[in-house]
Amino acid sequence: MRHAYLAVLVAGSLARPATAHDIQVLSAAAMQTVLKEVAADFERASSHRLVISYATMGAIGERVAKGEKPQLVIGSSASMARLVADGKIDAASTRAIARVGVGLMVPAGDPRLEVRSVDDLKRALLAAKTIVYANPARGGAAGIHVAKVIERLGLADELKAKTRYGAGGDVTEVTLAQGPGTLGLTQISEIVGKPSAWFAGPLPDELQNYTGVTAGVPAGVPGSPAVSAFVEFLTGPVVAAALRQHGMEPN
Repeated sequence: MRHAYLAVLVAGSLARPATAHDIQVLSAAAMQTVLKEVAADFERASSHRLVISYATMGAIGERVAKGEKPQLVIGSSASMARLVADGKIDAASTRAIARVGVGLMVPAGDPRLEVRSVDDLKRALLAAKTIVYANPARGGAAGIHVAKVIERLGLADELKAKTRYGAGGDVTEVTLAQGPGTLGLTQISEIVGKPSAWFAGPLPDELQNYTGVTAGVPAGVPGSPAVSAFVEFLTGPVVAAALRQHGMEPN
C-alpha cells in the first residue's frame, strides 16, 4: 500500500518539479517520531527538502504569536485556532492531521505496569522512584495536563521531591536517563517505538486528554505548491499508517 501510494505521488501531484525547494517547518515535538519516519518518502517523491525544527506546542504558539513565520506550522489544534483568531495563521490553510493522548512509560528492564484505573495510576505514581513529565511552565500540552492530573489526585506535595522535568519532546529520554524505577508521562507518540522504553499504556479514560494536531501557514506567507504538496502528504495514507504505528489517531 505504501509503495503504491508513493508511486502515485511521483506520477501525480507530487511529481518531481522543475525546481526543488526547501520547506521550513516548525512542528510540535509530538510529531517528531512520525515525521522522521516519513520525511524521506516525501522528499524522494517530490524532490523538495524538509527543514524541520521542533518545539513544545506552547512554545510554537508563542513563537508564531511573536511574528516567527516558517512556511508551515504544525501545532496543537487549540493553539492554532487561537493563532487564526489573532490573525497569525491563515484560516483557509489549516488542516487537521491527528490527535494524541497521554501515556505512561518505564525503562524496558523494569517490572511492567498495568494502569487500568485511577487507583492503579495513584499506586504507580507513589511507587515510582522518580517521575518525569514535560515542564508545564514551558507550555507543553502533555506536561500541563499531567500536572493537573497529579493535582487532581491530591499527590502534588507528595510527589514534588521526586519529580524531574523534561523540556518537551524528550521525556522518554529523560526517563531512561534517570534509570530503573522511573515513571515517565508524556504524549503516546513520544513513547511508542523508542528503544529501551516500554509503553505502559494510556492514562485511564476519566483522566485522559487528547491533543489535536493541525497544520497551517502563517498569515502573509506566500502560497507555495511545495507546501501544499506536503500538507496533502500529511493527510494521506502513508502518514496515516505512521501515525497509527506511533500511537496517534489520524483525522
